[in-house]
Amino acid sequence: MTKSARLAVPHSVVLVEDASGGDIPESMHQSVLASTASCIAIGCRSEVDGETRIELQDYDLANTDRLVFDGVLRTKSRELIVRTVLGAVLLQTKVPRIETELRVWVNDAKEPDHITIGVKQ
Repeated sequence: MTKSARLAVPHSVVLVEDASGGDIPESMHQSVLASTASCIAIGCRSEVDGETRIELQDYDLANTDRLVFDGVLRTKSRELIVRTVLGAVLLQTKVPRIETELRVWVNDAKEPDHITIGVKQ
């Protein structure tokens, strides 16, 4: 499974969560990623500077970018989405369990223009 989107992301943050919603982190704490048990917020390239490529891939795929998340996300509807903070769904995939193992890699510690989300099926 490889799905991808490329766009200038509004407000330079994407959210990874269950299709029914999640608890958005209150702050990024000056980091590229912040998470709760049900939502991951990932910073990306400033929308005025250009596009960011976001990919959903297999969990076990090798990646040489910086690993910034390796954990579990609640997915009670068994559908994982990547969306903008304005609510536009960019990517989505069905998952087999109500807790999904994820890994997130970025190509820059501050303003990545490539984000890879590995999803364990």
